[in-house]
Amino acid sequence: MSTENQPLVSAIIPTHNRSDLLKRAIESVVEQTWENIEIVVVDDASDDGTSELLEQLSKKHRITVIRNEIAKGAAASRN
Repeated sequence: MSTENQPLVSAIIPTHNRSDLLKRAIESVVEQTWENIEIVVVDDASDDGTSELLEQLSKKHRITVIRNEIAKGAAASRN
């Protein structure tokens, strides 16, 4: 099935200072058999290198990054 016939699935990944787990989460989404996936990462004011990791991964994968300048928590980041 081509992606034009597949509904778009959005994977929303909130994160805060978890760059080690974030890479695994993104790779897990990328490895899915469903092809028409968008990845949205909400960085909740991380200060552990998450921004740099997302910059690297965005060169290889279609990732939209939303960054909270002030930590708002997981629930607010998902919303």
